[in-house]
Formats: sequence, C-alpha cells, structure tokens
Amino acid sequence: MGQIKLNYQTVMNQLDEVSQAVEALMMKKAADKAGENSLEFVTKWTAREAEVNEMVSNFKEALIKNVQDTRSNVKTLKEQDEAIAVK
Repeated sequence: MGQIKLNYQTVMNQLDEVSQAVEALMMKKAADKAGENSLEFVTKWTAREAEVNEMVSNFKEALIKNVQDTRSNVKTLKEQDEAIAVK
C-alpha cells in the first residue's frame, strides 16, 4: 500500500495564506451617485450590485468554514499519525 506524507506546517501555512486572502476580499460599496435618478437601468444595476455583494459575502463565509474544517481535519490527521508512530 502507498504512503501519504503530511507536511503539517506547509499545509497550515497555506491555510493561513488562504485565510488572509479571504479576509482581504472585499467588494466596495457603490457610492450612491444615482441620487434622485430613477432610471430603470440604475434601479436594476443597484439591485444586481446588491446581489453580487451578497454572493461574495456568502462565498467568503463558505470559504472560511471550509478552511476551518480543513484545519481541523489536518490537526486530526497529525494527531493520528503521532499516535500511530508511538505504538
């Protein structure tokens, strides 16, 4: 059977980089330059922009959860490897 080696520190460093990149991911809120403008295009544009902001926010939440889960799983693998090595 093949052997899988876990380079714990490398994986954790990569997860840290992903976490930092997620935190840096931001959508700028559009300044309300439309003012009193009531064009249908502007209304639709603003609504779509809000939808995109919501999708980015949901993506960030999901990615943060995935990183946390991966970090937990990697720690568990390391602990299991250490327990097996002791035997």
